[in-house]
Amino acid sequence: MDEKTEMLLYGQHYRKFQKAAYGLITDRYQITFLELRVLMFLAEHEQNDTAKDIEEIHHFTKSSVSKSIDALLEKGYLARNPDRHDRRCVHLQILPEAYPVIEAARQRKKEIMEIVFSGITEEELQVISGIAQKISSNMAAALETGFARQAQH
Repeated sequence: MDEKTEMLLYGQHYRKFQKAAYGLITDRYQITFLELRVLMFLAEHEQNDTAKDIEEIHHFTKSSVSKSIDALLEKGYLARNPDRHDRRCVHLQILPEAYPVIEAARQRKKEIMEIVFSGITEEELQVISGIAQKISSNMAAALETGFARQAQH
């Protein structure tokens, strides 16, 4: 595997690009990049509205998600709503104060995607998507079988 492909798989280059691109928004609204990601996740995945959902789907650490949620609650962007059937479960609700941040982020995301996928045809995009799904499935299956924790011989 060449270095460019490996860098793409790690996502570090993309994360660095994202942080820089969203910098105007995080500076303007005085939030961290992870706080912005949490808001965007909740706005885009209405059925997944718990801290656990964010941790599991984005693979963020429990402590970083908790810290971001606490900051967003303090800033008046989120509210906590206890689950009616399970007291241990708390749902997160986006408050109206957060919508200008989310709208700015959505607009910026469109601009980011235009840059990232510039010159890539629809057919190429479908191929990339299919390959990415296969790679993700392969890694998930390996994690489920314990491959990552197996000792090397």
